[in-house]
Amino acid sequence: MPSLLPASWKRFLVVLLAGPLSACATAPTPTGSPTPTEAREDAPDLLGAKEPKARLMMLGTFHFKDSGLDRYKPQHGVDVLSPERQREVEALVEALARFQPTRIAVEQKSHKQAALDTAYQDHVAGRAELTANELQQVGFRLAKKLGHAKVYAVDADPNRLFFPLFEQVDEKQLETLDARWQERFKQLYAHDDALKTRQSLAGHLRYLNSPERIRQGHGSYSIGLFKVEGEDGYLGADLRAAWYDRNLRIFRNLQRLAASPEERVLLIIGAGHLPILQFVAGTSPEFEVVDVRDYLGE
Repeated sequence: MPSLLPASWKRFLVVLLAGPLSACATAPTPTGSPTPTEAREDAPDLLGAKEPKARLMMLGTFHFKDSGLDRYKPQHGVDVLSPERQREVEALVEALARFQPTRIAVEQKSHKQAALDTAYQDHVAGRAELTANELQQVGFRLAKKLGHAKVYAVDADPNRLFFPLFEQVDEKQLETLDARWQERFKQLYAHDDALKTRQSLAGHLRYLNSPERIRQGHGSYSIGLFKVEGEDGYLGADLRAAWYDRNLRIFRNLQRLAASPEERVLLIIGAGHLPILQFVAGTSPEFEVVDVRDYLGE
């Protein structure tokens, strides 16, 4: 009996059916082993994950003596020179000493290393009392306790190419951008500001170095200034890149301190730097990042 389908439809059916039929004819008999889509294959250890690495521990802090440079101006102070707080500082130094850092890095501009050396040597020699700054209260005190010859300045300014961009920001426009979110972050900073007066020093530092607080803090860089348009629509994004550039330069300075796997570097820095520094250091094949909370107690 002749076919009722046109020749073109016959060819279409042959093409349509050939694929599945051919696949069935050549498919291997199931053996219980996972299919290619189910099989798991871990990435090969080509980067020496188990090789010795320099260890890096970062202590994110609030500024013991605020310099007024941040956008949020603290309303509450902590007198770290009081007897009670001094006992807490000493306990903190004892706790950090258990990490046995070989180098201590602090948030001081690297071009001021000579001045930092002089201040540290004056402290070691008993010629100068420690200031309230965390750089000295924790960094100098710990370095002296461990017999270190110096403390390392690792902070940096961003590339100067960013500087002219800040002159293009309209402050009035900035105040109206993301007003709701800016107010919420202001409330978060105010909460932290008051919290530091109610918590022990170690307890507050545990809070500031918690993954959730670090994550929250980084969110402030995606609002407000970030949305300033400028001529091409990306002025705010370019300005935020300056903050990333500064932190990448800080990390480059940390790399210089970790020339060998035997180095154990402790960085003492404002907690706002942690999101970028922890990400870059955590993905670096040259570092093993140590959680400072393991040394701060419960």
